[in-house]
Amino acid sequence: MPLFIILQSLLPQHLLSRLGGRLANSKIRWFKNRLIQLALKHYQIDMQNAKIQNPFDYPSFNAFFTRELTKPAVTYFPAAPTWGAPAEGVLSQAGQTDEGMLIQAKGRSYSVESLLADHPWCVDFKQGSFATIYLAPHNYHRVHSPLAGKITEIAYIPGKLFSVNLLTASHIDALFARNERMIFYIDSPQGKLAFVMVGALLVAGMKTPFKSWTRKEMNHIQHYRPREPISIEVGTELGYFDFGSTVILVSAKKLQFTLETGSATSLGQAFASL
Repeated sequence: MPLFIILQSLLPQHLLSRLGGRLANSKIRWFKNRLIQLALKHYQIDMQNAKIQNPFDYPSFNAFFTRELTKPAVTYFPAAPTWGAPAEGVLSQAGQTDEGMLIQAKGRSYSVESLLADHPWCVDFKQGSFATIYLAPHNYHRVHSPLAGKITEIAYIPGKLFSVNLLTASHIDALFARNERMIFYIDSPQGKLAFVMVGALLVAGMKTPFKSWTRKEMNHIQHYRPREPISIEVGTELGYFDFGSTVILVSAKKLQFTLETGSATSLGQAFASL
């Protein structure tokens, strides 16, 4: 097993991620500008579509990484029944959930029950489809719904914070089911959808405008079921990562994928259809 994988098992993952979060949220001007300068030097970061295009005008490094878009996100998405990519990144895996199994990487698979912590909807996903999109540090970090519908529940599942890159995914069994994650359960005319945000090493958190939990609450599985389901449209922002990570879509309906595995995705880019 590579040394990088072994070290991840030994490191205090949550402590390091919280420390990284404090540094990323620092508003000390020279410090946050230096972090932004280093990021611009090491990553190909496209600021053309950013609401604030001067990277040094952001109040913190994290604000820079979670930057908003100039145009409304809905303008990037195609009309139903075509699905647009919920995030900018790479379509690392996609396929059918035969008997509820999802592909993690070549030679490794995991169950929808493990990913969704045995949620009652798991039975609906036994013969559906799934797609995994990896967000690198240079990508736009906000994620959006590919369809219109109603959020019936938001779940938070505590877990590990292994890196979610291809190397780690190729060596750690059920990686995405072991890591921390936040799950949106969406009921729509295009079928049920579980929209999963997966945490990772040095990702200081996952945020959603619909619900927040205290650090103490996040030591346990949390289920938020709004009194009335939350109506969303295509392109509605569901949340954002405080650094890059992974989004997994699990659909009860079978999808036909129009984008090849390994392809880069831009926000709203057509990648599948019913």
